[in-house]
Amino acid sequence: MKNIYTALFALLLLITASGCSDDFGDMNVPSDATTTVEPKFFFNKMQQEVFANYQRNVNLYPDLYSQYWANTVSSFGSPRYEYVDGWIGNQWSEMYTRHLRSSQAIIDQFGDNEFYVDALAINDIWMCYWWSRMTDTYGDIPYFDASKGDPVPYTAQSEIYDDLFKRLDVAVKAITGDTEQYSYGSEYDLIYKGDVEKWKRFANSLRLRLAMRIANIDPSRAEAEAKAAIAGPGGLLVDNGDVARVPMWSEGWYDYLHQMAWAWNNIRMSKTMSDYLYSESTVDEDPRTPIWFAYQRIENDKAVPKTKEEVGEDRYQGIENGYNLVPANAKEAYATINLEGGYEDFVGNGSDKMYCPVMFYAEVKFLLAEAALRGWASGDYEQLYKEGVQASMDYVGVEGADAEAYIDGLPAFSGSNEGRLKRIITQKWLANFPNGVEGWADFRRTDYPDITLPFEGVSGSSTVASGTWVKRVRYPDNEHRQNEENMPEGMRSEDDDRMDIKVWWDTADTKAKVDGLMNSNF
Repeated sequence: MKNIYTALFALLLLITASGCSDDFGDMNVPSDATTTVEPKFFFNKMQQEVFANYQRNVNLYPDLYSQYWANTVSSFGSPRYEYVDGWIGNQWSEMYTRHLRSSQAIIDQFGDNEFYVDALAINDIWMCYWWSRMTDTYGDIPYFDASKGDPVPYTAQSEIYDDLFKRLDVAVKAITGDTEQYSYGSEYDLIYKGDVEKWKRFANSLRLRLAMRIANIDPSRAEAEAKAAIAGPGGLLVDNGDVARVPMWSEGWYDYLHQMAWAWNNIRMSKTMSDYLYSESTVDEDPRTPIWFAYQRIENDKAVPKTKEEVGEDRYQGIENGYNLVPANAKEAYATINLEGGYEDFVGNGSDKMYCPVMFYAEVKFLLAEAALRGWASGDYEQLYKEGVQASMDYVGVEGADAEAYIDGLPAFSGSNEGRLKRIITQKWLANFPNGVEGWADFRRTDYPDITLPFEGVSGSSTVASGTWVKRVRYPDNEHRQNEENMPEGMRSEDDDRMDIKVWWDTADTKAKVDGLMNSNF
């Protein structure tokens, strides 16, 4: 991967040089000089962006709002629903000034060349993933014509979803699989190593994810898109070898969970996560727990991981989300990431230090389980649910007998569809760890699993009403200064741009639960 970084540095120099010579750039360029940049250099950088500014873009927001993790730094605002522009505001600027520009550069240079059909389709699939993350974070956003660089009207989230479904359909069908096509290659395509068949399966699976996202707001469209995704050319992810994840070079420095949870001690396991790891099966402890988590202790001036038994605990404890003044003993008292537990995404594999998840195979099984429960897919929903749990156990590295005992100890499905859905989403939430982006989205969409309000209350400096869950991230300060007239009506001031306003597909209020169940998902 070292060669990738060398090439990217050269690319940045090229872009910088071209950006600084608007008036005189053509004077010293030979007529036969090559002025294009291969797509692989742009695409590689676009993939790495999943962990760019990870702490500020993800860990301080979706990771905490999904309640996989809890903050352990006193006076941090985001755990109590405050917006901090210098943190999450980076996601907006990075999308519009980096990801989108890189993608558009590929299109501008190679859009009319038949040799790049597959590469262009994969580029669009990846951008559909980024657009879905953006609109699910904010709601309505600049979308159509946003690549032109000028302020444009915001597009309704419903229209963005409509276009994403169409783009994914077109992209999958466009991929030829011809070996003569340009390929991003095994070195520069960090996710699928140039395997176009896996890209088709990812695109269909992403389409299924988005279809289920709109199950409550537009069930007829959701059903149609779910069926189309399942039947799409190439099908869905087929096993754990299809997991979409981005590797981190072993010799590089990255702003990711190992920094927050171990080196910086800014987070610990959430109490919500701990509670679910000890409540879902008759075997008591979920066997993934000691692989994912450990306690940190200092020995010979070095931080080392310890099991719960080694520190005299009967379980891996999590801390409540939403402290303003965090207990002084949080670093020692609560479980953190286990960097030596054997989970490949945390311990790496050879030249890869860690992996940042985009989509697990287990998630696809749970999506199919929900679709089957709704009558939109074939198969037995309870069996698909168990297959999702098994897929997660296999991926994490749980021993076969331990996984079997856990699954055998899960309660049989009974009662209402709401109760069945809660079981599916709860296990999906566990299996999606540590993908906080998805965990938060599923909670907002279904209001499962049960997630607590901030322990010390919603901050008075937030735009979330007391006793209400955070539903979106507000628009950046710079958008309010420069593009307010294009924002959705009713949100054209910082006071009105509230974080308790639901995004389009979020139809219900978590406070409406009766005995832990909603009445809004069916």
